[in-house]
Amino acid sequence: MSSNQGYSDLITRIRNGYRANLVSVSFVHTSRNVRLLRVLRDGGFISGWSESVTSNIESKNVKDLSLSNFTKGTVFLRYVDGVPALLSIETISKQSRRVYLTLSEIEVFLDEEGFGRLLVLSTSKGLLTHMDAIQQHISGEVICALK
Repeated sequence: MSSNQGYSDLITRIRNGYRANLVSVSFVHTSRNVRLLRVLRDGGFISGWSESVTSNIESKNVKDLSLSNFTKGTVFLRYVDGVPALLSIETISKQSRRVYLTLSEIEVFLDEEGFGRLLVLSTSKGLLTHMDAIQQHISGEVICALK
C-alpha cells in the first residue's frame, strides 16, 4: 500500500476482520493510519493496536527510533459478548471522489431520521468525530462513517 491510498486499506482490513470474526488484523503503519486508530480506540470500536519495528535497525536504544522505523502493526478488534463493537465501517471520501461537509451540512445529516452513525472528519485540527467538529465549529473531509 502506498500512502496515497489514504485510509481505505485500513478501513477494509478492519471491516473484513470483523466479518471473519478475527481477533486482530495487520495494517501498514503510517501516521495517518495511527490517527484513525486513535479515533476508533477512543470511540470504543477497537481495543487498541501494536506497532512492529523493522529488523534492520542498528541501535537497540528506543530513543533512536523514528516513525519511519515502524512499518507494520496489528489492530486488536473489540467484541462485546461475542458481538463486534463495530457493526459497520464505510469509506466515504475516496481519492477519486472527495466529500466535504460544512458545519451546517453536518447538522442536516444528523437531523435525518435514523442516521445513527458516527462520522470521522479530517479537519484543520486533525481527525475528529462529527460531534467534536460541531463543538469546535469546524468542517472538513468525511473519511468514514461508523456504526
